[in-house]
Amino acid sequence: GEKMSKSLGNVVDPAEVVEKYGADALRYWLAREMPTFEDGDFTWDRMKDAYNANLANGLGNLASRVLKMASTNSVGYELADLADVAELKAQYIEAMDGFDIKRATDAVWEMISWADEYVQKEEPFRKIKTDKLAAEADIKKLLLALYEIAQMLLPILPEASVKIISAVKTGVELPPLFPRAV
Repeated sequence: GEKMSKSLGNVVDPAEVVEKYGADALRYWLAREMPTFEDGDFTWDRMKDAYNANLANGLGNLASRVLKMASTNSVGYELADLADVAELKAQYIEAMDGFDIKRATDAVWEMISWADEYVQKEEPFRKIKTDKLAAEADIKKLLLALYEIAQMLLPILPEASVKIISAVKTGVELPPLFPRAV
C-alpha cells in the first residue's frame, strides 16, 4: 500500500494505523494533526495521544455522556437552532468552503469543548433531581450540539458520525466509539 511520508525516514503504512485505531482515527489525524503544506511528523506516540485526548476522551466521551443522560431521563432529540454555537458553525462552513479542513475540524473540536464545559457548568445529571424542566432543557441542548457536531464531522469521521446521528435520533446509548488506547 501507499505510505504516508513527505520526507525520508518517517514512513508509516496507513493500513497499520487503521488496523490499530480505525479508519476514522486515521482520517482525524490527516484532517487535524497533519499540516497541509509542510512536513508533518507521524509518530505512534503522537497518534496515541491525539486519539486518546480528542477521540476517546473528547468526542467519544461527550457522545456517551450525553446519550446516557438522554436515555436515562427519557429526553428526546428535537430539531432547533442552537444559537450558542452559531459562530463556531459559521467558522466551520467558511473553513470548509475554503478547503481548510484543519480549521474546520478545529471549529468542531471547539464545539466539543463548549459542550463539555456546558455539562460541567450546568450539571444536568444532578439538576434533574431538583429542577427537572431545566435539566431536560439542558439535555435537549446537548443532544442538539452532539447532533450538529456529528453532522459537521460526517465528511471527516463518517463512521462515528453516522452512529452518533442515529443514536441521537433513536435515543439509544452507544458502546464506546473510540475505546481508550493504552
